[in-house]
Amino acid sequence: MMKATTIQKMNGIRICQWLAGILGAAVVSGSAESLSSSQAPTGERPKFRSKIHIPVKLAKEVMPLPPPGYELVFGDEFDGSAVDTTRWGFRLESKMLSAQQQENVSVKDGKLVIALRKESVRGKNYTAGGIISRQKFVYGYYEARFKTPPAEGWHTAFWAMRKNFPDQKSRLPALLELDFCEQDGGDPHYFSFGIINQSRYHQKKNRQSWNAGRWVIEDAPDTSAGFHVWACEFTPETTRFYFDGRLAKEISSAGFPHDEMNVWFSVIASTLKGDRWVDESKLPNAVFCDYIRVYQHPKYRAAEASVRAEVLRPRPPLEKKNIKPKGPKLEDLN
Repeated sequence: MMKATTIQKMNGIRICQWLAGILGAAVVSGSAESLSSSQAPTGERPKFRSKIHIPVKLAKEVMPLPPPGYELVFGDEFDGSAVDTTRWGFRLESKMLSAQQQENVSVKDGKLVIALRKESVRGKNYTAGGIISRQKFVYGYYEARFKTPPAEGWHTAFWAMRKNFPDQKSRLPALLELDFCEQDGGDPHYFSFGIINQSRYHQKKNRQSWNAGRWVIEDAPDTSAGFHVWACEFTPETTRFYFDGRLAKEISSAGFPHDEMNVWFSVIASTLKGDRWVDESKLPNAVFCDYIRVYQHPKYRAAEASVRAEVLRPRPPLEKKNIKPKGPKLEDLN
């Protein structure tokens, strides 16, 4: 028969092992913001899985873009020495793991440069940045050529959604978000794109979902190794997404509200879509954008004017219905 002291020691060892396991799990499940590169987990990055992100394949043929009949109405080749603030405002909020700063955005050698840094600002451990067009658009062909960062933990996005700048009178809510590209650095061959219905009013009135469509390309070329072109054609009837001139997805433009939108290009530190930590071993770093362009077709001018008029019209009260539309989760937004 074992002595009582021996049993107590064995129980003590088991308790210590149990506590060690709990503490170890807590460290692994802790936020990426608290992990340094030396603490980063090793091994292959797990493949991102989502019920709303549907894998699709690119078309084989390369199309001449923009489509025929479109005219350039807005663009920046970034050939100057600084960001043109008559065209662009800056993304400045703190979100996810980083604080976005104007100081991180510059123009050099014909490229827009967004610096990615390890530094403490406004309670965040990293900084990044972005630009937002001061001009708003509705229907058109949107295109940008850029390369993504060669490091895990950075969410690079090219998209369109209404932005209310402090110096603008209009304070209208955003109705629509078109995501032309969302790329997360842990897997440079993977990116997502999609449509988000931002309007709770339209969701309730028309029984629409917030998720009008989310898709992923899982076998793209390495988007951090060179420049690639992401694009979207948005018309009153159809929305088409492209990558390097190849059609990625075509969907009806019905089923979600249409809106005036600013063009965004930004980077934030995050653990979205499978990224596990911010790879500090590759900081400081930067994201480079070659150009951003918006084209429009004359045949959609009347339809665009109708959308702008509808946006400004006061909304009538809704009938009370027991409908509680679910909004997008944090990991699905820029």
